[in-house]
Amino acid sequence: MRVKIFISIILLSLSPAIIAQRTDTPHIRVVDTLSAKEKSSRIPVILKTELDSLIKVYNATQVQQFIKEPDKEKNNSSNQYLLAGLVIVIGLLGFVIVLFYNQKKIINKLLADFIKRVKSQGTENGLPVEVREKKGKTSQQILENKIADLNAEIHKLSKENDSLNRVVKEYNGIQHVYDSLKHGMLKAYKVKNYPGYDKNRSESSAIQNVLDTENTVANYAYEKFLKPLLAITDANKNSPAKLNDTDRNRLLDLLVSLSFLYIEYLYLRVNDLSIGGKMVERIKSLAGSNGIDNSLLRKLDTEFGSRALVIKMALSKTGMQKLSYPVFDETNLNN
Repeated sequence: MRVKIFISIILLSLSPAIIAQRTDTPHIRVVDTLSAKEKSSRIPVILKTELDSLIKVYNATQVQQFIKEPDKEKNNSSNQYLLAGLVIVIGLLGFVIVLFYNQKKIINKLLADFIKRVKSQGTENGLPVEVREKKGKTSQQILENKIADLNAEIHKLSKENDSLNRVVKEYNGIQHVYDSLKHGMLKAYKVKNYPGYDKNRSESSAIQNVLDTENTVANYAYEKFLKPLLAITDANKNSPAKLNDTDRNRLLDLLVSLSFLYIEYLYLRVNDLSIGGKMVERIKSLAGSNGIDNSLLRKLDTEFGSRALVIKMALSKTGMQKLSYPVFDETNLNN
């Protein structure tokens, strides 16, 4: 008995310590930093960064399933287009119905007015009912004939419209050909250097100036040089060995002069040749078979080297002093 009492007393003395030990058991906390004491005994404590890293590792191991949302914008846009199309179709149908209703209303009004007028005229003249009805039928027939005539006129106008569309297509084809020709001429000719060019005028007028200048140069070359040259060669073709000195010198003069004219003309065509001086004025003066204006030429410079001096010395050695067209490099070779 004494032993039981002794054991009970010991248990009662130890129970507060056991209870205190149970109550003092710390719980796991999540903190941002640790104190020195917590670092030394941090068994139940974990850093927030460590917890975050553990969560990231766990999430990385999990397979994420993405739910693809339907493309609402495309559906919305397609629905908008469909709605707009339906609105347009409904609007067109309504417009056609209104037109048909107005047309029918106008026809009915015309018929009613016409029948009313015929009936009033029949009443005034004392005509019987049968005659008035016949006149009403006749007026309706006349109106139907007018409608048929209008339909025929519409058919005629549609044919004319088709013919006009064909003309427009042909015009577009002609315009394309014209544009191609214009591009080719602008590439082949230095249009801005031709006589009569004006930047304020249209391209068609500039191209016309080019054609006029081409015609002028060709006619001048034929009348002044080629035609006399052919006359001399035809006169001596049966006995060429008997060609006299006068014809021979004249023949050489025509050949050299014609070559100088064509050389100067090439300045209007070739991009590598730069035009300057009074060249445009001289070519313009060729119109109407006018001769060379010496005031538009420079004098031959014999002191300094020039192309014209080389040509002049070569011609002097052949005995040619005067030329019909003595122009080379803006220089008068006759002086």
